[in-house]
Amino acid sequence: MDVINMSLGSVFGSKDEPSAVASTNAAKAGVIVVASAGNSGPSPYVIGSPSTADGAISVAANDPWQALPGANITAGTLKVPAIDANGYPLSGTTNYTIKVLTGANVLGCSVDAFGGLNSLPSGTIVVVNRGTCARVAKAIYGQNAGAAAVVMVNNATSFPPFEGPITSNPDTREAFIVTIPFLGVKGPASGTTDGAKLRAVADNTATSVVAAQLANPNFTGFASFTSGGPRGGDSGLKPDVTAPGVSIISTAMGTGNAGAALSGTSMSSPHVAGVAALTRQAHPTWKVEDIKAAIVNTGRRSGVLGYTTSLGGTGFVQPASSTATQVVARTEGQKFGASLNFGFAEFRDSFRRTKEISLRNHGSSDAIFKVAQAAASGSPHTLRLGRTSVRVPAHGETEVRVTLDVPAATAGGSDAFREVAGLVEITPAGASDNAGVALRVPYYMVPRALSNVSTSIGALAGTNPSTIATVTNRRRGISGDADFYAWGIFDTRSSGADSDGDGDDQDQEGPSNDIRAIGVQSFPVPSIANPTIVFAVNTYHRWSNASTNEFDIFVDVDGDGFDDYIIVGADDGAVRTGSFSGVMGSFVFSRRSGIVTSVGLASAPTDSSTAELPVISSQLCRTGEPCLCKSVCPLGVPHSPRLTYHVAGHDLVKGGSKAVARSAKYNPWSSSISQGDFVTV
Repeated sequence: MDVINMSLGSVFGSKDEPSAVASTNAAKAGVIVVASAGNSGPSPYVIGSPSTADGAISVAANDPWQALPGANITAGTLKVPAIDANGYPLSGTTNYTIKVLTGANVLGCSVDAFGGLNSLPSGTIVVVNRGTCARVAKAIYGQNAGAAAVVMVNNATSFPPFEGPITSNPDTREAFIVTIPFLGVKGPASGTTDGAKLRAVADNTATSVVAAQLANPNFTGFASFTSGGPRGGDSGLKPDVTAPGVSIISTAMGTGNAGAALSGTSMSSPHVAGVAALTRQAHPTWKVEDIKAAIVNTGRRSGVLGYTTSLGGTGFVQPASSTATQVVARTEGQKFGASLNFGFAEFRDSFRRTKEISLRNHGSSDAIFKVAQAAASGSPHTLRLGRTSVRVPAHGETEVRVTLDVPAATAGGSDAFREVAGLVEITPAGASDNAGVALRVPYYMVPRALSNVSTSIGALAGTNPSTIATVTNRRRGISGDADFYAWGIFDTRSSGADSDGDGDDQDQEGPSNDIRAIGVQSFPVPSIANPTIVFAVNTYHRWSNASTNEFDIFVDVDGDGFDDYIIVGADDGAVRTGSFSGVMGSFVFSRRSGIVTSVGLASAPTDSSTAELPVISSQLCRTGEPCLCKSVCPLGVPHSPRLTYHVAGHDLVKGGSKAVARSAKYNPWSSSISQGDFVTV
């Protein structure tokens, strides 16, 4: 076998995930492995395995459509543009009345969600949200329910993808021809977006649809769904390259001469698998590592609108260049290295490391190149090149030393994801050098500048004691923050936890759900009658992305020994739509009624070990349930100003849980110790 294409994957990939290890083994055995990067969006570290394998070529997706069939939807006084996602022929003006699905039916993932078979009045246009079931399945279920058209609100600020004629339900594999318009508007479904405004329109409002042609503002840009890198654990650069992945039209199996349009990195990966076959045909004696390098080296960043290294690798794949090049650029440290990976690094003063690029010439003529830095992005840094011009002898090799310097003072704090990225461009000196083909080697690093904040507290004794907390930042590489919580629970490190990495100090050192401590703070919010409560969960080991974990805080609000509510820190997209987004949200689950409410996003930075989960105290009060909120508790409902809590953590990627046996008490209205203060040192 020459090439494997894998249009599959699971989120939060690492190089050690079993399918990634298998992919690297296949590459060692002589097979070129190409895999889709994933469809979970641009959050850091959501990229899927097996594309995260050292030996695999990970492929991101971009949008190849310059113009799209569209429509203008007018509902009352509101007018919003839409994509005509299934290319349904629209002519003149079509009039409807609107119905907006809400609650448990908001996603439109069954006929019953629309009201049942043939239940809708004639001329009804139905608005649904994107998520969980296949996009086109919503059109199928809507048509079965009698809808005259279905409008889907996207989960991103762009239009959803063009689908082309809908001929089957991808979830059930059932053949079905959709004969109604399937329209899509920009989202997400909250805020002030077109989709949110359309969802606010009252049912039965007169609505019209007029055909329009849409210029695609994202032409050649990254697909909204393409998964962001780097990979988890060691922060190695992935994806490697980018290829078309939006509304790709190909043959539809079992339909005779019909076609199907599909979107996803499952479409962009086969493009590169084809390029790999052509490149192997052009270079039949080359090893897999050189063929991979030829494909990655020749990616073109100018072919991707809004190019970023951690989302698209070297850029848009170039089959003419990968088949023509005789010189490849590989990097030290790994057999299949085509990137200068500096990984995740913590440092106090400054970071400096030198790596080498090896240029190998398979051709019969010398090749001369100019070497320069390009597309630098992220935290301020300096890249020093050992050479700016290099001759690579025929059938020989030459090295170029590359030194990366990152000052701690400007690397950025841990409150947000930081990266250092760019390209080393190796450009032919003349048209005859390497057939005029330029090479690119990306460099990549995730920096973490260290502060060392510590607090000393004087002795407390007597009635109503007070003392001074002195906060010091001893390392002072960058400023550090001190956020004061009432410390409730401490637990020892789990024993026998296997290392997450291979011994490299850049890898995680253990399970990131290994809870060390938990505390709580509360403070009033002027617009809210009851105080906001924030729980802070701290672990012994860092995570790459907090959403690889779930943290459950069990809360007893009336002191009867039964946990009334669970405050859950989990992936926001997974809870809301069933699809991971790489962003942690905070939710409140009632153990008595089963009702779930969203608080908002948690504060859980990447490459960290502390997650802050907010909750509004009124969310710990429900009609007929035990109540924490003194000011709104109904008469006769048990309530207490003091809550009791305990915690458990779950690793959603590798498996395993840790339930902390201890519990703690806390009064949000009158804490026994000062908390809620925040200082920067």
